[in-house]
Amino acid sequence: MPAYKRPESVLVVVHTADGEVLLLRRADVPDFWQSVTGSVEAGETPIEAARREVEEETGLDPSDVVDCHRRRRFAIAPEWRARYAPDVETNLEHEFRLGVAVRKRLDLNASEHAGSTWLDVPDAARRASSWTNRAAIRSLDSDPAQTTVVLVHGLWLGPRSMWLLARRLRRAGFRVVLFRWRTTRESPDQAATRLAARLGELDGRVLHFVAHSMGGMVLSRLLSEHAPPRTGRAVLLGSPLHGSAAARGMIRRRLGRLLGAAAGPLAAGGFDWPPDVPVAVMVGVNRCGPGHLFGPLERPNDGTVSLAEARIAGVVPRPVRATHFGLLTSRAVARQTARYLRDGALPCPARRAGDKLRG
Repeated sequence: MPAYKRPESVLVVVHTADGEVLLLRRADVPDFWQSVTGSVEAGETPIEAARREVEEETGLDPSDVVDCHRRRRFAIAPEWRARYAPDVETNLEHEFRLGVAVRKRLDLNASEHAGSTWLDVPDAARRASSWTNRAAIRSLDSDPAQTTVVLVHGLWLGPRSMWLLARRLRRAGFRVVLFRWRTTRESPDQAATRLAARLGELDGRVLHFVAHSMGGMVLSRLLSEHAPPRTGRAVLLGSPLHGSAAARGMIRRRLGRLLGAAAGPLAAGGFDWPPDVPVAVMVGVNRCGPGHLFGPLERPNDGTVSLAEARIAGVVPRPVRATHFGLLTSRAVARQTARYLRDGALPCPARRAGDKLRG
């Protein structure tokens, strides 16, 4: 009976204090670059596997390997399916990091890797061959001083609607740029094309993105169709990527003209998020907004957008006690947004004893 690989593995991003990332070139696949990876063996915990793989593949001291507490499940590529049991189609990957002060001399296992390189975070994210590896690299801590955050507003609003959030992000040390688009006169695709052309003019080693409401559709198109260099992380605030029940209700009541070019995208939805761009999703749950005037909204919702309309595959949305517009004025949202852009993880929600979220 053949010895099949276990469908559980580790990925360890090795990086220096200056933000350079180690990539290894596989010996068995042409031009395939990756971080330290390997299967979790029987009787082994994921962190034990991560330390073992670091030592076996690089010769580095693995004692400082850190668990990122992130797991990603992905479909096993057809060319590697034979290594697994016939009924196995997906693999569960645990993410880890290993920080070193400077570039280290490596002791590569020649049977597994034919070369190595150290690259800055954006270049390493582009070079890595798997989407989970690219997502892990982009989740490395970023220095706000080296980062520009692009804010994209929602329907019927302009950049001024995000002014307070922008001020709070600047106080957290980020450079901030507000992007204006004509929400009822141009489609998300058109706005994304204009935004893509502007990004090359911006400073910063990394570009993060924050979008409110329909602005998330612009970001979805930007990141999926244009794949801008230097892309880091993103935060979506009440963005109905799956379409808006409130908008469909307006159209049924012959008020679609008020939506203009937004009517079609909001009614249809279908804006897929690129899996290799890390994203946090926050949705308001204070049901106070005009959406209820045009039909029932699935609970929980913020009076305009429901949590279900804002879901992204593989991402757990964070409910926030705010209305739809209140997502832009909430101190808690600004604090959590800054934390995610800086560290790649949302802070644990503060919950009082007996405090329960109402749908």
